[in-house]
Amino acid sequence: MAATLPNIWLPALVERFASFLHPNEVICTLRYVNKATAAQFRGRPEFASVRLSQPVPPHAFAARWAAPGAMRDLTLEQRKKLLCLTATSGVMSNLEVALEAVGVAVDTELQSDLSRSACKAGHSSMACHLLIPVLIAEPNQSCIPSLEEAATAGHWAVWEALQRDSPIYGAHLWSPDYVVAALSGGHLEAAEYLLERTLAIWPMSDRIWGRFLEAAAGGCGLPTLESLHQRCGSVPLTMVVENERTIGSDLLSSAAGSRTADWQAKVEWAESQLPPGFTRDSEACAAAAARPDAELRLAWLLARGYPADGKAADAAIHAHNVAALELLLARGLRPTYFAIAAAACYGRLGMLKEVRRHGGRLNADVVAWGAVDGGQVPVLEWAVEELGAQLQDVSKLLFSDVSRCSLGTLKRLHQQGWPCEARKAALGAAKLGDMATLRWAVEELGASPQDASLMDAAAREGRVEVMVWLRERGCPWGKDMFDCALHSGCGAALEWLVEQGCPMPVS
Repeated sequence: MAATLPNIWLPALVERFASFLHPNEVICTLRYVNKATAAQFRGRPEFASVRLSQPVPPHAFAARWAAPGAMRDLTLEQRKKLLCLTATSGVMSNLEVALEAVGVAVDTELQSDLSRSACKAGHSSMACHLLIPVLIAEPNQSCIPSLEEAATAGHWAVWEALQRDSPIYGAHLWSPDYVVAALSGGHLEAAEYLLERTLAIWPMSDRIWGRFLEAAAGGCGLPTLESLHQRCGSVPLTMVVENERTIGSDLLSSAAGSRTADWQAKVEWAESQLPPGFTRDSEACAAAAARPDAELRLAWLLARGYPADGKAADAAIHAHNVAALELLLARGLRPTYFAIAAAACYGRLGMLKEVRRHGGRLNADVVAWGAVDGGQVPVLEWAVEELGAQLQDVSKLLFSDVSRCSLGTLKRLHQQGWPCEARKAALGAAKLGDMATLRWAVEELGASPQDASLMDAAAREGRVEVMVWLRERGCPWGKDMFDCALHSGCGAALEWLVEQGCPMPVS
């Protein structure tokens, strides 16, 4: 009788194996070795779901997405998102499978989205595959957004791969814009690589060198800024470049808003390069107000004579810097309507109250509509109760797009007497495929389930479940059902319409 082989697949060894694997590999491959291994990784958050933006084992990707009908429940936008996520993962074979399966024509916009995704993630092989056809078709412009993404992330290997695989288009791969992007991102090696090659083919004006200095002041440390300044020679920092601003003023504001720890040293260095009595403008404080340590930066800049205006208050609101906003409000500065609307949209009620406490005038409609746009019910209630926003006007907008609020919120507002339009609420729910809200709009608000426009709205977004529910309640076919379903790109919606006998379009 043969001896039983020893069990060397021990849990501790399996854990060791898993520590060297990407979570997607564990989920899609290791867990399938046997039942014990599957149980070992079950219920662990890090192995709960496959992340499509990360490399997925090709066998698992093909099994999920290459099967007939795998894409039928996805809308056109969802299919495009799947393609972009796959491009971000960098697995070429998976992108080929996805492109074959989605049934979507790759137009210029989608091609750009895919190449930008690959470049931002630094996948040079994928980037080459996507960019070379674009270089052939339109070498001067189409690659710019993608290569700027690569430069901002510091992925200079993308250029090396493009030079290797498409050398005849090498002259179109270099631009000062890419150097600016790399410097802004703080990627010195990439910036040096790009600058060296750009200098060989581009005539460098003082304006371009000024852009380099501004980018370095924002993304790099002082030694890099000083070194770059020495290389650019006698670039006049007093040169006017745009909107009556000089290279020096742009340099100062970029340094003041820099993400590096030596921002103060960079401001002081920039000041030392300017003539005595140079004009300090408000852009430096506006840039500083957007940083996490804005209160410290603003106090330091204000003490050095830099003025601040409403742009700094706006920046503090957008960055949710409460302390910085309080400092600016105490100096009599007030944010613009646009910033107030943004604060309401993001639910920053405390900031709005702070503005009001300091005597700032808040337009009730601006606050209310901003709150509606962000689905911020507490801010909305405050705008009505404290600022006098008109309930009827706000409710029309709120219930016309139920994606702004949860069903629980809509119910609460309705119970409190907020007026609403049942048909608009139902249309919004049908568009979203939100069955719970659609039922509520019909059963509680009195929306008619026989409204053909609901069918069109559902078809336009590929919401088969909604269309089934409406037909069961006697809803007639919409006049543009097939066109709407075609627009959604959802094969399941088209198949269902055919199966149910929906009239075909005449033409």
